[in-house]
Amino acid sequence: MKYRAELTYEYQKGLFYGNFWGVYEYAPDAIMDEKRLEDNKIVQTWDNQKNWQRLANRLTLRVGPIKDILQVSVAGGVNHYISNGNQYKHTYTNWFMDANISATHKGFTLIGGVVTNWNWFYGETLNGGENLHYIMARYNRKNLSLGCGIMMPFMDNYKTESENRSQYASYKKSNYIKESSQLVAFQISYNFSFGRKFKDTSKRLNNSDNDSGVMSVGK
Repeated sequence: MKYRAELTYEYQKGLFYGNFWGVYEYAPDAIMDEKRLEDNKIVQTWDNQKNWQRLANRLTLRVGPIKDILQVSVAGGVNHYISNGNQYKHTYTNWFMDANISATHKGFTLIGGVVTNWNWFYGETLNGGENLHYIMARYNRKNLSLGCGIMMPFMDNYKTESENRSQYASYKKSNYIKESSQLVAFQISYNFSFGRKFKDTSKRLNNSDNDSGVMSVGK
């Protein structure tokens, strides 16, 4: 069983848009990982722990579209985790950000963005998200779409992190992928539409003497 309380507030005026999102999650007796020391051996197992909690928020600010061409969006927030186990207590705080800018004109779209790690902590284990930046260009004309993008064009700092905070067998790992730097991807798609098409029609029913098909009787 998990309890969740969520709050969202939005505000928009003209070209400006704002969104605040907050959440609190509480899971009593959560089944989480645990390492024990038994007969000089480390045993990895899962058990009903005391509780798990998460408090998170995110603020999004957006401007645009300016003259239906340019739009800028920035979002940032924090995740705070509390894992109360039978033999441990861990807290972890993760700050994150997501920003992008896009420009559209006559079927052409150019998008650039930056994403930092959104990490997840549960029990004694941390699972890290991705950090990356990218540039994408796309052209749409009727049913045809052509696209090209490049990942990590300016820096080679892609990494994902994982961690275990057990008092008996802890570890911390970071995975780096240099090949993700300046990785180019192409996209082409065409929407085919075939087969019989049907058009929905509707007829209004009215018990009026003026409707056709209704006989008017009188002297």
